[in-house]
Amino acid sequence: MGLTVQAYQMDHEFSPEKIRKSVADEDTITNLPESLRDKILCCLPIKDAVRTCLLSRSWRYTWASMTELMFRRSDFASGNGNAKDDACRFLKFTDMFLSLHNGPILKFGLNTQGIEMLSTGGHIYRWMRMLSRNGIKEIHLRTSALDRYKIPSCFFSCDRLEHVYLRACILTRGNSLEDLVASCLNLEKLHLSKLISMNHINIHSTKLKMLTIEGHFQHLNLHTPYLTSAAIKLNLKPDTNDASTARCNFNLSQFIASLSDVENIRLHWRILECVEHEFLILKPPKLFNRLTDISLEINFGNPKETNLALFLFMHAPDLRFISLKLISRNSVVPPVHFWESIDRHVCLFQNVHVVDMINFTASFAELAFLKLLLEDAPVLRKVKIRNKGLDRDVHKNLLKMRRTSKEAEIVIL
Repeated sequence: MGLTVQAYQMDHEFSPEKIRKSVADEDTITNLPESLRDKILCCLPIKDAVRTCLLSRSWRYTWASMTELMFRRSDFASGNGNAKDDACRFLKFTDMFLSLHNGPILKFGLNTQGIEMLSTGGHIYRWMRMLSRNGIKEIHLRTSALDRYKIPSCFFSCDRLEHVYLRACILTRGNSLEDLVASCLNLEKLHLSKLISMNHINIHSTKLKMLTIEGHFQHLNLHTPYLTSAAIKLNLKPDTNDASTARCNFNLSQFIASLSDVENIRLHWRILECVEHEFLILKPPKLFNRLTDISLEINFGNPKETNLALFLFMHAPDLRFISLKLISRNSVVPPVHFWESIDRHVCLFQNVHVVDMINFTASFAELAFLKLLLEDAPVLRKVKIRNKGLDRDVHKNLLKMRRTSKEAEIVIL
C-alpha cells in the first residue's frame, strides 16, 4: 500500500527524470547487503525499524532479524496523559516483537527510567528467558526505581554476556551477583545502578575490566586481577543517618588493597566514611603503579577521609588526573594544618596534569590543599575550580597563587 501511494505521488507530482531516479534509489535500498541493513535498523527507534517493512518485499521481514534491540518507553508516549495506556501499548509491542524475532540478539536495551511501569518485573523475567536462548552479549536494563526486580534465574544462563548494565535490581541470597559473574565467563563490563543487596558482594573474575556499583550494599570483595576501572558509590540504608552500620560491615582498606592494578578509581557518595582510623597501618604500603585517574567525593574536614586521599596520592606515582567533589557533613573539627604539614620532598603530584575541584568554598583546608598542589606539581596544566559563590577578592587571590609549573592555568567556573 505504501508503494502504491508512492507511485501515485510520482505520477501526479514528479517528472519522468525524477521517477527514474527514485526507482534507482529504491533498487539501491533493496540491494543493500544484509549486514548493512541490520546496522541501519539498529540506528532507528524500534517502531520506525518495524515500519521499514513497507520499503519493499526484501525489507518486509528484515526487522525480525535485528541483532541489536533498544526498547524505550518514551517512544510510545501518546501525549494524551494516559500513562497506563502508554505502558500497556509499550509492553504489548515489546512482547510481540520478541515473540516474532528470528535469529541471534547480540544487544538488548530496555529504558523505562523515570516512569513507573505495570508489572515490569514479570515482563523482565519473560524477556530474559527469550534472550538467554539467543546468544545475547550485551544487556542494558534501565528501569524506574519504583519498578525494582530480582535478577531472573535465567540471567545466569546467558554465558556469552560481555557487558551488563542493571538499574534498580535487588540481590538476595540464592540470587547473587557472585553467581552471575561466575556463570558469565566472558563478562568484561558490569554496571549496577540503584542496587539493593541483602548480602555481601563477592566478585571473582579473570575477565572483568570495568566495574561500577551504585546503591545500598554491606560489603564488596574483589578478586579481579585484570580490572582497570572501578567506580563505587555507597549509599546508606534509608533508616540510618550516619555511616556507623556501613563502617561495621564494609572493610574499605581491604577493598582499596584489591584495586592495586586499576587505572582509574571513583569513590563517591558515603563510601569514604567507612575508612578505619587505622587505615594506613592496617595494610602495608602498596603502589598503584597503573593508577592515572582518581575521583573522590570527600570531606576535607574529616581526618580519616583526608588521610585516605593522602594515602592514594602517595602511592600512585603515575597519577595524571584528580577530581574532587568537596562536601561538608557531620561537622568534624578540621585537621589543623594537615596539608601544610606534608613533607615537600614526598612529591605527591609529580605527574599530575589536571585537577578538578567541585563545590569549592575557599575553606582553610581547601586553600591549603590547593597551595600544596600548585607548589608541588611540576607538570600541572590546569586546575578547574567550580565555586559556590566566591566573592571577587577570593577570585583575585586564587589567580595570584604561586605555582611551580609555568603552564599551570587556574580556571574558575
